[in-house]
Amino acid sequence: MEVPRKQVNSTVTPVGYSPVNFSIRNPWDPSVLKRIPWKGFGAMLGAVAGIAAAVAVLVVSDGQPTTKWSLQPAVYLAICSALTNIFIHFALGKAVTVAWWRRATQPNTTIADLHRCWSYGDSLWEAVLSGTHVNLIAIASILVAIVPINGPFLQRASRVQLGTFSHTSNVNVQVAQSLPYGYTGYLSGRQEAPTLLTPPFTKVVEAATSQAPINVTATGCTGKCATIVRGAGFAINCSTTTAPFGLTPTAPQDGGTFDTDQEAVENGTRAFGSSFLWSSQEPATVNLTVQYKDTTSCDGNLVLRNCTLMAATVDYPVIVNGNQSTIELDPDSTMFTDHIYNMTSLPYIYTGPTTLGGFYKALRDTYESTANLRFVGALGYELSGDGATANRYAVVNLDPNQMDAGPQSSCNLSFSDPTDDLVRSARDLMFRSAVAAANATNAQHVSAQETRTVPTYESRYLYLGIAVLFTAIAWLATLPIFIGWWHVGRTVSMSPIETAKAFRAPMLQNADPNAMADEFVKEVGQRPVQYGALATRDGQQQLLEMNDPQFVRRPQEGQSFSG
Repeated sequence: MEVPRKQVNSTVTPVGYSPVNFSIRNPWDPSVLKRIPWKGFGAMLGAVAGIAAAVAVLVVSDGQPTTKWSLQPAVYLAICSALTNIFIHFALGKAVTVAWWRRATQPNTTIADLHRCWSYGDSLWEAVLSGTHVNLIAIASILVAIVPINGPFLQRASRVQLGTFSHTSNVNVQVAQSLPYGYTGYLSGRQEAPTLLTPPFTKVVEAATSQAPINVTATGCTGKCATIVRGAGFAINCSTTTAPFGLTPTAPQDGGTFDTDQEAVENGTRAFGSSFLWSSQEPATVNLTVQYKDTTSCDGNLVLRNCTLMAATVDYPVIVNGNQSTIELDPDSTMFTDHIYNMTSLPYIYTGPTTLGGFYKALRDTYESTANLRFVGALGYELSGDGATANRYAVVNLDPNQMDAGPQSSCNLSFSDPTDDLVRSARDLMFRSAVAAANATNAQHVSAQETRTVPTYESRYLYLGIAVLFTAIAWLATLPIFIGWWHVGRTVSMSPIETAKAFRAPMLQNADPNAMADEFVKEVGQRPVQYGALATRDGQQQLLEMNDPQFVRRPQEGQSFSG
């Protein structure tokens, strides 16, 4: 059975309480500087700092290898996003407090106005249902509730992809600066040209023909290293001339057969020719001769090109692939761009091993080719020749009137210039030979620009922009709510003690009405209090309020109360 509570007159201070009296009364002191809501503005600046930190993370991490970051940028971005959102939510709470008290000081303010001001800032649901009473606080509350969407966008602003990373490193390669004596082939009997390749060089030729990778080991390169190595090579000198040709026969005046003594009928024209020359009397030189018909006309000029390849020690631009343990000539370089270190002299020989003769034989056997065109009367033109090179550079120009006859029956057939490709093949074969002939005494320690393909972070600034946009909208919607802070004469809060005093709660009567909540707590914080039913002194009314626990009891179900 519940003990009856004492009945009091609720309009006076309950028995047992002493009026709260402050020795110092705080004056009403509105001021732009004194009343600045430092915590709210600090939170606003904190939100800006959070976004700035996210931008810094993306800028710094962009293009950086993943191994340089103990934590992924996405982790830092998540932290920045969380802190930014916390700051904005905190700032909104402080702004709503200022707005509530500012509204309370304005004329024509209703209790409902104060309630909506508080509820819209406290509850997203209330802000969404604000309807015709929508205000800046409701809008800001909705936007601040949405702002956490910046988190997923910020985290998507950084991703991992394969990227290139360059730095200077040192590599070790073995390349012979001159080929060993007799490395490539053999002369026999009275032959002026070699008739047999050496076994080591045969392997080099087979690898060059199949374009097999050039293997190297223990280079110290972990990615792709661009560098310069010195090795056996060629100095090149080329010249170009022309020579006339004619494939149009003179028609017989008597309607008989064509005169076979005509050049076009008897011999025709060598429309294509590629050949390599070497002599044991000049063992350090290989000559390349190219002849080709570059026009569709039946008469004109042949292009004649002659290149002299002289044995030398050259500086090769190369690419070392540390991942695949290979080396190759820089594809952007040519024999014409190789730097000549010095020329190489070779001894004249009659028979036996040859240093450069086998090189010539390999090139001649692979690339020597001819293509001859001559007029054969009613059948048109006849194409003859040998070697595969001519076919590779043939340019078929079909005559619409001779589609059935085919290109070989027309002097429209022309050829493109094979010189660059043949020189490139000779250079590749020589470089392969220099690598294959090398040993430990030919080791070179050179500086290289190493490029590695590694996982790197890529910053996607579009997602950053979207995240910043959502944050900025919420931030800008919150800022105006602070306007008018200078009209409030003290630092305010939404403490129920402070608002209760503002509504002249009996338990806080005689207290300084301009005191802050913490000042109230210091004076009366130890007083017991309970929310419950309270009977008036005459016992005719039941009140529901905060009061001393000795005067109130727990409300009963269905009980009604007076105002």
